[in-house]
Amino acid sequence: MLSSTRRGPNPFLFLGLILASGGTFYFVVKRREATHPASRQPLQRAHPLVPPRQHDHQDTD
Repeated sequence: MLSSTRRGPNPFLFLGLILASGGTFYFVVKRREATHPASRQPLQRAHPLVPPRQHDHQDTD
C-alpha cells in the first residue's frame, strides 16, 4: 500500500480568494461612483453622424 503525504488544496483558501476579490471589486466600484459621479450614468450610444466629444483637460491656473 502506497501512502501519499501530499494533500489536496484547501477549499477554504479558494473560497477566501473568491470572497476577497469580489469584495475588492465591489469596493472599487462604490469608490469610483463616489469620486467620479459621471461613471454612474449609462454610456450614450454613439451616433454615426456625430463625432465623439474630445475632452481637453487644460489647467486654468
